Amino acid sequence: MGRLYGAVVALLVLAAGCRDLAGPAIQGRWAARWIELVATPSAAELRMPCIRPIRVPRGLVPDTSGIIRLSGSVRELYYSFDVTFDGRFQGDTLVATVTRTSTGWASNVETHLMTPDGDSELDSVYCLA
Repeated sequence: MGRLYGAVVALLVLAAGCRDLAGPAIQGRWAARWIELVATPSAAELRMPCIRPIRVPRGLVPDTSGIIRLSGSVRELYYSFDVTFDGRFQGDTLVATVTRTSTGWASNVETHLMTPDGDSELDSVYCLA
């Protein structure tokens, strides 16, 4: 009985290692005013006004609690900060919390309701170079 139990446990561990328990990488485009996320199975890009896109060279896979996370650093001539994106699907809406942190400044936290193929209005934002 002990050997059979051990074999079953070993097979379950092997099977779990062969697939992603959190699910496949998300893919598509979601946007809300002044924010846009474009994801493919192998990469993702977060766009916001007046900064270069934050690119992640991997797919975005929700963790076991369903949270999609990505982070990056923005380093521009006159400012720099870190960005953390935490998103969770509610139906077809991506509810995203974006946190910007910078040394010496209070954190800035925003929540966005991003819809598939929504309008980010990024093309209407004028940025100084």
